[in-house]
Amino acid sequence: MNLRLLATPILSLLATVLAIPANAELSLPHFFSNGMVLQRDREVAIWGKADPGANITLNFKGRQVNVWADGNGHWKATIDTGPADAQGADLLISNGPEKTTLQDVLVGEVWLASGQSNMFFTMNRVPAYRSALAKADFPEIRMFNAPLVTAVEPQYDIEGHWTACSPSTAPGYSAVAFFFARKLHEELDVPIGIIKTAWGSKPVETFTSREALSSLPETKPIVEAALERDRKYDGKRAQARFDKALAEWSEADAK
Repeated sequence: MNLRLLATPILSLLATVLAIPANAELSLPHFFSNGMVLQRDREVAIWGKADPGANITLNFKGRQVNVWADGNGHWKATIDTGPADAQGADLLISNGPEKTTLQDVLVGEVWLASGQSNMFFTMNRVPAYRSALAKADFPEIRMFNAPLVTAVEPQYDIEGHWTACSPSTAPGYSAVAFFFARKLHEELDVPIGIIKTAWGSKPVETFTSREALSSLPETKPIVEAALERDRKYDGKRAQARFDKALAEWSEADAK
């Protein structure tokens, strides 16, 4: 999947893979799921997990590719998407008799909407947007909202699912991403996919891997300071401070 930067640094969604045991079921990250949009006119990457050494076959719109899972069960394939297509198609992924079918897959433009509060800000927070929401019937605009979760290491998967734009789903969409997607859809007349990975008040370093930050002299001290804080972290002491602060707040609130 070709992901383009819509605004501010990218939160690493496309993650490093983790070791899995033998006899693992065929699986995919959540952002490869029903209703997704693939970037048009190029070969896009699809990946997942299966049994170590499994032969994985992908079929999409008459095109087929085969790949082998590595010794840890990780596999990655690329498949040609062809031109933009608003007619939902099935993407079939199989490992022998085991099959996973992703339904209603569109082909168009895919963009990543990342950043802080200005990108996170949702449509339902502005009364003036009610008229736009009432008319937000754009089934060829799809959005994947990444949850607000943290992790020290890059993750293989995140929760979430694709939704088609409608008056019932658009209220939870990023306002910037919604108007951007609507304009593109109206001007290009192709399906638009948006992956939103925004989180208000987060510093830019949050959206960048430690490996990348460590490669620059300007940002390497930030990583070193974070690692030092991790090393000195005392869970029991932190819990005691929290309990004390909570008790003091509760006492003050009761007065």
